[in-house]
Amino acid sequence: MCPRGGPRDRMLDATSAMVANGDWDALRLAQVARAAGVSRQTAYNEFGSKVGLGRALVEREVDAFLGGVQERMERCADDIPAAVEAAVLFTLAEAERRPLLKHVLGAGRSRDDDLLALATRGRDPIVAHVVAAFRGYADATWPAVPAEVKDLLVETLMRVTVSHVVAPLHGPGEVARSLAELTRRLLG
Repeated sequence: MCPRGGPRDRMLDATSAMVANGDWDALRLAQVARAAGVSRQTAYNEFGSKVGLGRALVEREVDAFLGGVQERMERCADDIPAAVEAAVLFTLAEAERRPLLKHVLGAGRSRDDDLLALATRGRDPIVAHVVAAFRGYADATWPAVPAEVKDLLVETLMRVTVSHVVAPLHGPGEVARSLAELTRRLLG
């Protein structure tokens, strides 16, 4: 693993900026290498291909997102509805702040469908990774909640939150409060 600011991180940062400002289809590994101040061979050694670069970019985005959600939920570990409210509010705010994350969460609804396909297709899709991460968190943090309730809660919260990322009907605070109340009632 490269240290923060190492060639890998610089290439991922450059790719993120290029994707935010342009078209994934037109992006070339040589451009990324130039922008990151590394050789083209370094880029190929690190990622293998443009697909490898895209997968790494999507994975980094999702990992940062999951870390932020978990951090907010851990602050409220003894109050499940409050943890849900904090996580939903963070998700909605981050999706607005980070366009790539918004596109990943709403996969297939952007101009960069080829990049997003890396998040939704293949043997180990990113979306399945996100669901598994939240379910694992729920298992570890909420042991008293029955498994079938956790299954329903995790999937429902994720689907409704993603729905509001893609097509918001209400403000982030209202959505977060409503999902916290739904959680409270489901657990009540």
